[in-house]
Amino acid sequence: MELSSFCTDSRIVRKGDIFVAIPCDNVVQHISEAIRKGAKLVFTQEYCNWIDNNRIVLVNDARLLASELASFYYARQPKTNIAITGTNGKSSVAYFVSQIWSLCNIKSANLGTLGLFVNGNKVNPDGITIPDLTTPDPVSLHKILNYLSENNIENLVFEASSAALDQKRLHSVVLETAAFTNLASDHLDYHKSHDEYFKSKLLLFRDILKQNKMAVLFGDDEYLYNQISDIHSNIITYGLNQNNNVRAYNIVSDIDNIKFDLNINNKVFTDLELKLTGEFQLLNVLCAISLLYVTGMDIYKIVSVINQLKPLSGRMEKITKNIFIDYAHTSEGFKTALNTLKKYCKGKLICVFGCGGNRDTTKRQEFGSIANELVDIPIVTDDNPRNEDPLLIRKAIMQTCPKAIEVSDREEAIKTAISLMGKDDIVAIIGKGHENKQIYNNNVKYFNDKKIVLKYID
Repeated sequence: MELSSFCTDSRIVRKGDIFVAIPCDNVVQHISEAIRKGAKLVFTQEYCNWIDNNRIVLVNDARLLASELASFYYARQPKTNIAITGTNGKSSVAYFVSQIWSLCNIKSANLGTLGLFVNGNKVNPDGITIPDLTTPDPVSLHKILNYLSENNIENLVFEASSAALDQKRLHSVVLETAAFTNLASDHLDYHKSHDEYFKSKLLLFRDILKQNKMAVLFGDDEYLYNQISDIHSNIITYGLNQNNNVRAYNIVSDIDNIKFDLNINNKVFTDLELKLTGEFQLLNVLCAISLLYVTGMDIYKIVSVINQLKPLSGRMEKITKNIFIDYAHTSEGFKTALNTLKKYCKGKLICVFGCGGNRDTTKRQEFGSIANELVDIPIVTDDNPRNEDPLLIRKAIMQTCPKAIEVSDREEAIKTAISLMGKDDIVAIIGKGHENKQIYNNNVKYFNDKKIVLKYID
């Protein structure tokens, strides 16, 4: 057969295409549509004996096949691909990696929650759809890899979400190294349990990263280390404990800076400084350093530029001296962000937050309980209610946060927080970070926390 190309979306099938039917509730309809549009070959896990057509081919794993076909049709990849998984910190670590490359004049790209960036500039290449996903589908992903390599961008760092790993979107990416930042619970609306969520993350090290390549792990988590060491033989660890390969010590910090010494496999660097807020950001930088170190980059060059690192938009981003925006949307991330700011707060800690609709509902009472314990003035507002009643979401949060002020309108909530702020107080606006939209049912309106803050400060 002469086959023009392949796709996994029946809506864009053209005559002569291969169509891979990804398992879903409507897979039979998608197969029928693809054949009607002229697909010459259809791969599916679904037995379609109702279609008397020799173009149907049964396979064991359509998702894996889609990944392999994508790497066949779009064959080129950057020489150094770095993947980052974990519950929190993926975007920040990727951003720090790409910044270090840029500061060392190395051409590079960063792909993740915020889109595709090449040499620090956001790009949308012609003919390539970049989905609004942490990790794109395999067709989009391999188109991006091919595009980067064709344009002499041979260094890529990207985020690997648990759903993407579970759906085998990156099973045909050739990795130089991969990192696991930390483990908490997330995406339980997709995964059946915390164990299933963790098992999806482990696929990165079991099935994708080759055994002769180095895995980078947060070594302070003994459970995480033990689980991955069972399936991957080459490991380098980072953290604060003395037994890590890459560790920070003699740490002194304030709300604007982190000063520390660094030991990298017994190479010692003293009096280093980061212009970042929070120990968790130090850990993110240690992860970035470790990833680049195992790719063979000169460690002296890496260390020489880290004092120039800036936070990712919406990740513990300081808008004014005492107003911070953070994207924390897991219970662990929320608690870490609040503890970080509370440590430096001389007055009251004020926090504006909510929870998203159509997502893991267990977070709501967890967020409420954390805020009730750590925040002096909690203000519960709307995040992205999506198709849920925002009133019921706020009510669920406030069940465990009885001292909270309820302000449904997010702009009004931010305005209220700023109006209540004294000289020594800190305001934390948490949950949406860099996002530029707010979703109510099918109504998507422009909304950006940072722009709202700038509107109301003096």
